[in-house]
Amino acid sequence: MNSTNETAMAGAMGALFDDVIAPLAQRMRDNGVQAFPLQPDVSWLSYFVRRKRASMTHDDFTSASCVDAADFAQRLAAHWQALGRHELAAQAARFGTAAAAAQTLMATEAPEAALSPYVYAMF
Repeated sequence: MNSTNETAMAGAMGALFDDVIAPLAQRMRDNGVQAFPLQPDVSWLSYFVRRKRASMTHDDFTSASCVDAADFAQRLAAHWQALGRHELAAQAARFGTAAAAAQTLMATEAPEAALSPYVYAMF
């Protein structure tokens, strides 16, 4: 990706951070809520969780992914709703728009024709 596109991408992501994430974090701090734990919870005896499945299944490799930005926004909204992060869920469309812009930008980039001199190629 050339520096012009990196700048455009950084600007879009910066606006999303400035308009959505930073104000939300400030409101959470003002209400005494931490977005992420800053230290271990001493009331837990252990953070170890035994896995329900020890190996992956065929469905793990063939399940739907978020190839489409609209699908990404819907899945993100559902995830945040399930976590009780309703304010973030309300902004999922904006995250989807940013994802679509990033996807378009990455798709329009011409692939690098030359192999990097830092890669050893064996033929």
